[in-house]
Amino acid sequence: MIVYVETNFVLELAYLRATSDHCQHLLDLARDHEIQIVVSSFALIEARLAWQRNAKRRNRLHSAVRTELGELSRSRPLTDIPLQSQAFVAALIATAQQDRERLETAINTLARVGTVTVTPPATLARAYEVEHRIGLSPQDALVYASVVEHIQSNSSPEKLFVTQNRRDFLVVEDELARHGCKLVFTFDAAEGYVRSKMAT
Repeated sequence: MIVYVETNFVLELAYLRATSDHCQHLLDLARDHEIQIVVSSFALIEARLAWQRNAKRRNRLHSAVRTELGELSRSRPLTDIPLQSQAFVAALIATAQQDRERLETAINTLARVGTVTVTPPATLARAYEVEHRIGLSPQDALVYASVVEHIQSNSSPEKLFVTQNRRDFLVVEDELARHGCKLVFTFDAAEGYVRSKMAT
């Protein structure tokens, strides 16, 4: 079975979100050659850009909090507040670096045990067509075009695309079905579907 993933799969692993265990289980299945995970190179780049945006936001918050704590500590009843807030302030920066390390681990693991697709001119052209025909964002259109390109070049009878972006990708569910690819919107559902197919 081929399992197509996108940016939110990588971020789920990096940020240890609620269903990251299911993502890890899918990676383990790919490592054991039970399934094939496919991700576009664009999704890996987009995950790094998402981390960068988060890190910049945390840096701005860190600066604002330190400034505000300095002002509050000028009041005698609040002189201890910088010390009391030290762990929170330090965590704003430390967690961003920890997230980056987990992100790079996820990217390297996907590159090693999965298949990373490139983006040739034909895929870029298809993405532009998809964007205007279906109304996906340029980023989502490129991810979807990469998935369809790979589906059309692969004869595997079992294909699954998992994304948490239900609002935007629901519109392509029927089109994916015509290509023989199931669409699900949670990682626990993806793992459940994969295991049900393996059991049969």
